Amino acid sequence: MRINAPKSTRLKTLPTEILHAVVDHLAPWEIKRLSYTSKRLRQACLSILFRNVTFDFSLTRIEGLKDLLKSNVCSYIVSFTYEITELLNPDFDLFRSDILSLDSYVDIAKDKYDVRYEADEFHSYTAIYKTIHDICSEQRSIVNKGANLILSSIFCALPLLQEVRLSFCELEDDDCLLTLDMIIKEEFYKHHLQVVSSAIQSARSIGVAIHTVSLLDFELPYYHSWEQPNLRPLSESLGQLLGNIKVLRLRGVDKSILELLSYYAFDLHQLDMCRVVAPEKIIKDFFKTNKKSIRSIGFHDVGIRGLNRLDSNTLLLASMLCHLDDDSELSILDTSDVDKAVKSVVRWLQNENTT
Repeated sequence: MRINAPKSTRLKTLPTEILHAVVDHLAPWEIKRLSYTSKRLRQACLSILFRNVTFDFSLTRIEGLKDLLKSNVCSYIVSFTYEITELLNPDFDLFRSDILSLDSYVDIAKDKYDVRYEADEFHSYTAIYKTIHDICSEQRSIVNKGANLILSSIFCALPLLQEVRLSFCELEDDDCLLTLDMIIKEEFYKHHLQVVSSAIQSARSIGVAIHTVSLLDFELPYYHSWEQPNLRPLSESLGQLLGNIKVLRLRGVDKSILELLSYYAFDLHQLDMCRVVAPEKIIKDFFKTNKKSIRSIGFHDVGIRGLNRLDSNTLLLASMLCHLDDDSELSILDTSDVDKAVKSVVRWLQNENTT
């Protein structure tokens, strides 16, 4: 879509309601370009451009949040995404001796050389150590100083905030050989979830109606077969996070997370699931635990593991859910067909925008 001066002039004359409807149908990059054309059009675009903001666990983004508090866009933000990364073990003696010793690095370098890697295609030991040290130092600075507690101030400053999205991401290390042994597995969950829970509670105490939490790509860290993970802190943190939530959205969550959630009867009114695979028992337990409060269930690409064969997934159907509890009156939406309809509408809008 091209936005030239004559067209933008005509847009400026539209009533506010129609102008907002037009903006709703534009792609994000189109909205951003349109916002540059005039003050009135920028005002119409702000509610879309700043509907959702994203924060990741870094000092740079924390400074960005401080700037957000000073801006005039806080009143437009409806959804807040917190990108959660692993926390690294600060014990660098352990790193040098057990995780990546000089001898083990030499073995790795030899293997790379044997498969015809060039010398400049893999990092030196010093570069790897410095990268890990810098990442860990930044993380420790944030945790020890409580820098990310600014989330409480942010949530309290967003009067329209309704949804908090927790997106669980792998730590970016520029191929510097981060290994699972460097990650503090329990603290990774405990710290982040407690910070977000505290921020939500602070916002609610002053009337900010946060009613939706989304858990995206949430998986347990890898544990060796001989390890006995203590999942109680994680379970308790999840219970605290979702205690007063009305809408829960799960996308790409691990079956173990779904199992932990089934231990609590939350006061959920709506449940949306996408790209979830779990055994039948875990799915049934989760629904049955929360059946008294849930009024609506939406799902897409949810698989039941081992229902027909041990190594296969069976797509969850609305008819299967209906048999879980005949006494509940649930509004059940299988969004598989809805996706097709949405794609058709998007194609139509794209064709309209290019003419």
